[in-house]
Amino acid sequence: MANHICRYKNRLVVSLAVLLLNACAFAPGMKYDAKLPSDNGQPTINPTVVEITPSLVSQIQAESAASTTDTSEQLIGKPVPYRVGPGDVLSVIVWDHPELVIPNLTYVSGDIQSSTGLQALTPRPGLTSPTAPGFTVSDDGYIQFPYVGHFKVAGDSLIEIQSRLTGALNGFIHRPQVTVGMVAYRSKRVFVEGQVALPGVQPITNVPMSILEAIAGANGITPGVGDESKVQLVRAGHVYNLNLPALISQGVDLSHLYLADHDIVRVQPQVYNQVFVAGEVMKQTAVTLHDGRLSLNEALSAANGINQNLANAAAIYVVRATSDPAKPEVFHLDSSSPVSLSLAEHFNLRPKDLVYVDSPGLVRWSRVINLLIPSAQGLYFGREAGAGL
Repeated sequence: MANHICRYKNRLVVSLAVLLLNACAFAPGMKYDAKLPSDNGQPTINPTVVEITPSLVSQIQAESAASTTDTSEQLIGKPVPYRVGPGDVLSVIVWDHPELVIPNLTYVSGDIQSSTGLQALTPRPGLTSPTAPGFTVSDDGYIQFPYVGHFKVAGDSLIEIQSRLTGALNGFIHRPQVTVGMVAYRSKRVFVEGQVALPGVQPITNVPMSILEAIAGANGITPGVGDESKVQLVRAGHVYNLNLPALISQGVDLSHLYLADHDIVRVQPQVYNQVFVAGEVMKQTAVTLHDGRLSLNEALSAANGINQNLANAAAIYVVRATSDPAKPEVFHLDSSSPVSLSLAEHFNLRPKDLVYVDSPGLVRWSRVINLLIPSAQGLYFGREAGAGL
């Protein structure tokens, strides 16, 4: 019986050793081996890891500044004169000829609906009184005016229309004096949606509308919900991602970022602008970027720092998704020196980044032991109980 137990113990020790060796391969952690070349076929198994260095931080900061500058240069410009379009309502006065103003041609302003069709738009400054005589521009860009008949106005400014209409009336009225104005702006509009207090449609008037005015016209970004650093401008199928605080800090005058017809201003929620901190930290958490910015050091601080008992300070990783799901970017920081902590303060994270603090090999070994020893003991005592029967 004693020899039987001894032989079983020997077999158990050998089996346990094999289990431990195999389990080390499956122990939790990043398990990145810098000596192995990256696998282009399966980069998620052994991705290319970039060390966080002063030169890398400077390069990323320069690229970010250049991207912001390029966007602002494309969008900042001079206002263009308002051009009349289909749906606009014009007022035309021929002085000393009141008979040319037909009383029954009236228009009630303020009937522009929101994009949902549920809320009428409050007229912006510059819109006229609720009821006024006017000539509605047809879909093909014409109005019908006495004596002149079918008269094209679309595409011209008010001054140009006034000049041409005066010339057209010369054959009917001696030295006509004509004034052309706008009763209602209906041909051009922008859409403000997302995390604003009052989403909907806003008309573009003869006063050019900037992106700041459009957001203010929607009663501003919802505090604590909307993200000023994640504002999208959709124009002619192209999406511009705008970080408003960053643009302002770089001296960009957003009052000169004018909107065009059918532009869409979309304010995204703050939850779209988070990073995730996991691994050997005191508190695994999601952290929201502040005005579009969050450093690696700030993210670790939000997680109450790394776990000094379990974490490997030399193995802090930032995993960043790319357009190719199979090829993430992985950055590595050895935070065991004060210089590295300075790098962490200047390494800015991006939305959806994963900050992972790995554990040292000893901690992995301890976890494997704690997982396997109870199982091995259970097998042994189960065998002993079976042998005693």
